[in-house]
Amino acid sequence: MARIGLRQLAQSLGVDVSTVSRALRDDERVKPETRARVRDEAQRLGYRPHAAARALRGGRTGRVAVLLSPPQQRFASPVFQELLATMARRLGDVSMSLTVFAAQDRAEEPGIVRSIVEDKLADGIVLGRTLQIDPRIDYLRARDFPFVTFGRTAYEDEHSWVEIDYKEAGMLAVQALAEYKPDKLTIVSATRGQRFADNYVIGAREVADQLSVKVAAEERVDMNEQGGEALALKALQGIHRHAFCCIQDSVAFGFLRAAAQLKKRPGEDFSLFGGQNFPGAEHTAPPLSTFSTRDNHVAQLLTETIIERLNADGTPPRGHVIKPTPLLRQSHILG
Repeated sequence: MARIGLRQLAQSLGVDVSTVSRALRDDERVKPETRARVRDEAQRLGYRPHAAARALRGGRTGRVAVLLSPPQQRFASPVFQELLATMARRLGDVSMSLTVFAAQDRAEEPGIVRSIVEDKLADGIVLGRTLQIDPRIDYLRARDFPFVTFGRTAYEDEHSWVEIDYKEAGMLAVQALAEYKPDKLTIVSATRGQRFADNYVIGAREVADQLSVKVAAEERVDMNEQGGEALALKALQGIHRHAFCCIQDSVAFGFLRAAAQLKKRPGEDFSLFGGQNFPGAEHTAPPLSTFSTRDNHVAQLLTETIIERLNADGTPPRGHVIKPTPLLRQSHILG
């Protein structure tokens, strides 16, 4: 007879899996009558907890959770797959595994984090898309639960983090574009409130001021090709000798797609600089100038840092800054 799992037990009772899991642990957040009903049904169906589930109740799970923040388009990107694969390999070296959670919108994330902690779904969490004041991190700090963030917060001295120096990324993008003396510059970053996105704008504006490059606009978009294309269909209208620095290659890819539709010519009508060296960036027409952060290096640092937090023993938290490396191809050149 096939083993009855939590999901089948939950379906039989008409409740969700988390309620069943909590009831079987005698969690006081579940009403006493519901706990009794779950236990009775578990006995009737012959439910036996998996060995891993018993480990959840008794101690460590052997898992590290990664929470993906929306938009999730990058989940299918080879860049992101490399990030996850590198983390999984390194965790395997210390007999741990990686588990991935995804949110459909930012409002869901604090609840997912609470579930990971309170339902003992993992021993530590890696978070991205950090906000300056982040409710997910407030909760984890209060619970003293091991975590590392991909990006700093307003309380960076109180937790471990890994961050790409996006201020420097914005600076090197504008430096490259300014060499060809564009008439105007548009800075394209991710949505406001995310530290990395705000830092990119700070760096880009700082160099634009130093080099007397006129900033025509600062635009904030979702970091995906669709966001870049929608913006570019408006921004490329009527322009000439205009430079665009985009925080990520996916956004720059959208610009190149829009340019083809509008019959605008990179290198003549506009110049373009991307970010993070996505696969295929070297094969666009013209090849996309961008910056590299070596995604496997980012993944290794995140993994080593969460392992360190799991074995902290009073070790103070620390941060790591990753410097971007410019890859100057052709798209930043303006004839």
